[in-house]
Amino acid sequence: MQEKQKIWIDTDPGDDIDDLLALAFALLRSELDVLGITTVTAFADKRAALVRTLLRTLNKQHIPVGAGMQLPMREIDSSEYNRMTDNGGYVMNHGAAADPLTEPAESAIELLVQSVHANPGEIGLVTLGPLTNIAAAMRYDPSIAKKLKWIAVMGGEVVVYRREHNISWDDHAADIVFRSGVPMFVGTWSVTRRIVVTEELCVRIREHGSEWCRFLSECIRLWWPYKLQKPGPVLFDIAPIVWSFNRSLYKTTPMALHVETKGEYTRGVTVPVADAPANAEVTIDVDEAAVLNMFMETLCPR
Repeated sequence: MQEKQKIWIDTDPGDDIDDLLALAFALLRSELDVLGITTVTAFADKRAALVRTLLRTLNKQHIPVGAGMQLPMREIDSSEYNRMTDNGGYVMNHGAAADPLTEPAESAIELLVQSVHANPGEIGLVTLGPLTNIAAAMRYDPSIAKKLKWIAVMGGEVVVYRREHNISWDDHAADIVFRSGVPMFVGTWSVTRRIVVTEELCVRIREHGSEWCRFLSECIRLWWPYKLQKPGPVLFDIAPIVWSFNRSLYKTTPMALHVETKGEYTRGVTVPVADAPANAEVTIDVDEAAVLNMFMETLCPR
């Protein structure tokens, strides 16, 4: 029997549904051993509550959950701070979907660092949100960079001009991670956005008998009015999880990626650099049908 891949997931569930769907997928895959989950960006504790609720529905409450950094490493002004911490978005409007925190969430940074030292060379780090927790952990203990097996990121873009959220929210943190020397997979916006859960498939999730599908269906229902411009849940965040145990479904090419941190209009853009050593495997294509079928058969098998 093939040994399970140990992974740690860093995520920002609450502003959209894709994080929770990707988490459920990872937790249900027999190839993966999820050692811990950490949350990042504003209201990290509320995001941790969402994660804990999902874990309860899957009977996986033994997995530690830590709340992490709530603001980026870069300097922000008061207007940007207010936008980051306002009461809008799924995580605040629909917090009722989560169980209340019965105890303070543990420190994301300490949990991650301890787990890496306990499993040197074995952990793949999956990031579904901004990279603030990861960069903070690397600054707190620089030795973990050499003990990580790889980092798989959903974020960035190389085909069209886009300040993709997971990179631009904290470009300084992303720059630290991309320069860390850890082997990386980067699932880019234009490729990962191609996997969409249609309304028909949402019905299949809703009608499945599992407790986790009931919880996720409620989250999809609550989220739907907030993202009307999308045809359905977009599975951006499934890319690094699929790649962590199956390298065949997302086609990649090696690139040297730089994160722009100084440009007035380009801050947070991921820029391919010519004539430099590659630091990442970057997505250029995906087998959409195979990924979507794998997701549905994992989440709600017939």
